[in-house]
Amino acid sequence: MTMDRDRMVDVGVALMSRFGAKALSLTSVARQAGVARATAYRMFGGKDALIAAIVEREVATLRVKLREWADTAPDAPGKVRAQILHVLPYIREHEALQYILRNEPEEIVRSLVATKDATGPTLIHLIVAEALPDLQPEIGDRLYPGPEGAAEFLVRTIYSLMLIPDSALSDEEIADLVVRAIVR
Repeated sequence: MTMDRDRMVDVGVALMSRFGAKALSLTSVARQAGVARATAYRMFGGKDALIAAIVEREVATLRVKLREWADTAPDAPGKVRAQILHVLPYIREHEALQYILRNEPEEIVRSLVATKDATGPTLIHLIVAEALPDLQPEIGDRLYPGPEGAAEFLVRTIYSLMLIPDSALSDEEIADLVVRAIVR
């Protein structure tokens, strides 16, 4: 069952890369994944749950990558800088995300914006919550105004650049500015 679920999430990401989130259906994903339609509906219940599973997996993947990128540097400024210098190209090269940004930006904005009808955390808060447990105390102690605030500022900055990628700043300048803003 877990293999079927993982395969459906993989197929969902691949289909989103080609056709976007709006065209995604549980039936089409099940068909492409070789999973019975009834099984797909038992696993996910509907398209929203499939998309939630895709987001959950993508956030978990990003969490692992953030840890790996941070491990390439010895100190707090270097770790934050390395994460920024790697996450920006990661976002630019993520096919599903780029398709949605080009063709269905409202789908991304909806996940970033808190509305009165929203249930659960925004994508920004979800990523912050996922990243904080991996923060080493010696790094957390150096972050301003504190680990949660610094992580939120970093994630908000990255999402701003994701939504509006044209910038007069290079990735290195962006990384340096963020490090100056949140590392003491």
